[in-house]
Amino acid sequence: MGITASYTILIVDDNENNLFSLKSLIEEYIDARVIKADCGPKALQELSKNDIDLIILDIQMEDMDGFEIASLIKQRKKTRDIPIVFLIIEKERNLNLELEQKVREQTMELRIAKEAAEAANEAKSMFLANISHELRTPLNIIMSINQMLRLYIDKDELDKGQVEKKVNMQVQNCYRLLRLVNNLIDITKMDSGHFELIKRKGNIVQIVECITMSVVEYIEDKGISLVFDTDVEESTLYFDSDAIERIVLNLLSNAIKYTPSGGCIFVNIQSIEDGVVISIRDTGAGIDVEKIDVIFERFKQVDELLTRRHEGSGIGLSLVKSLIQMHGGSIEVYSEEQKGTEFIVMLPAGVEDESAKHYISSVYDDKQRLVEKINIEFSDIYF
Repeated sequence: MGITASYTILIVDDNENNLFSLKSLIEEYIDARVIKADCGPKALQELSKNDIDLIILDIQMEDMDGFEIASLIKQRKKTRDIPIVFLIIEKERNLNLELEQKVREQTMELRIAKEAAEAANEAKSMFLANISHELRTPLNIIMSINQMLRLYIDKDELDKGQVEKKVNMQVQNCYRLLRLVNNLIDITKMDSGHFELIKRKGNIVQIVECITMSVVEYIEDKGISLVFDTDVEESTLYFDSDAIERIVLNLLSNAIKYTPSGGCIFVNIQSIEDGVVISIRDTGAGIDVEKIDVIFERFKQVDELLTRRHEGSGIGLSLVKSLIQMHGGSIEVYSEEQKGTEFIVMLPAGVEDESAKHYISSVYDDKQRLVEKINIEFSDIYF
């Protein structure tokens, strides 16, 4: 003869997982027969067929909630005295926990959005300050030179040497303005997705060497030595020659700015599988380790605006990184204060653009064009 359970308990819940968990929990600790019902009508049906000692009733059910079922139970003579335990406390606690978690998540999202907005506003303010400074400085120089030339003319004291020097200063500052405008136009194109590279097949070693050797005179005028080295004489890649000029000239320009007289700049090319690595290293002032992460951010500079030692808008390195990434490459920087900085550029072999089917035999046949590009990129360096 089987053992009869001491109690019969009816659990009513429209969640099958809850029914299973409650049944298992009750049977583990109580000598009871457990009957399950997943809705109000089934619960009323079980009550009519069985003698129930206790009802555990979920309040939050979709078709018929716990209060409606309880009201029907209390209306029936057979069932009105059966005690009912409502399932609401744990569900409310879980709901509160979920709500608290969502509030925390949304609060975190709002905090992140606020910090991003504040950073964007700070970058915008710094950008406006930098651009104002970059525009004002060359314009002031040009205006001052014009005033001095006018004074020479009025006094009939024109000296060819002085005039030539002043005109050269004007030209340099015009180049500086042109560089700023070019950079602003290009970042606008990049942001809107309208900046395109024209990648052709060519010898990247020859290109980098020609660019480097073309700036020897500028570098030596600052009392700095330049060393170029490569472990391969030819490496054929697909690249945009204008972009490569801009990348190399910008990195050389930065090296010149921060390397004192008597220092040295090293340009090295190393062949790797399916590409090359270009290293531009200097023995200059180096970069504070806390500021290395921001040097590629647009409008950010190592030197603060009011205390900076060198000119610049904070756009150049951001553009350099974008141009390298558009080639499928990468750029890294390693630096130690008072010992120097090294920029390492990796360029893959790449693929040819459909619109560019010509081999770059020598993009430097037009020397004057390269000289003008150097003048533009070096326009914020005063020799």
